[in-house]
Amino acid sequence: MAYSGFLLKVGNYTVPTNKFIRAESYSAYVNMQDLDPWTDANGYVHREAVDLKALKVEFETPAMLTDRELTELLQNIQANYTIPKARQCIVTAYIPEYDDYVTQTAYLSDFTPQMYGTYGGVIHYNPIRLSFIGGVYRD
Repeated sequence: MAYSGFLLKVGNYTVPTNKFIRAESYSAYVNMQDLDPWTDANGYVHREAVDLKALKVEFETPAMLTDRELTELLQNIQANYTIPKARQCIVTAYIPEYDDYVTQTAYLSDFTPQMYGTYGGVIHYNPIRLSFIGGVYRD
């Protein structure tokens, strides 16, 4: 399929690359997963790769993001949670290895916004690292 003008969608929300993804910070890949790998007495690893390759997407927000901008980003992500208490959602991400998109059920992992300071009554943040982890089982 190739790149189609966006890097990340959470549900129906396309994360604006030029506004919320700091240049040089986007990293997206799929993790190889094995079923009960083991190492024999000679040191050889025995693997049975499973079909699902779990998605992982990480990026940082730009520096000096304001409280209003952070709220906008998080509210749009939260509006697309399928299970809010688990921060679970459907993520579509561009995967450079495939030159294509992968869509999976994922969750937004814990993150820690760190304030840079307040100026003119507005909070500004250092870059915030957000990660979506895929491969989540869905009933």
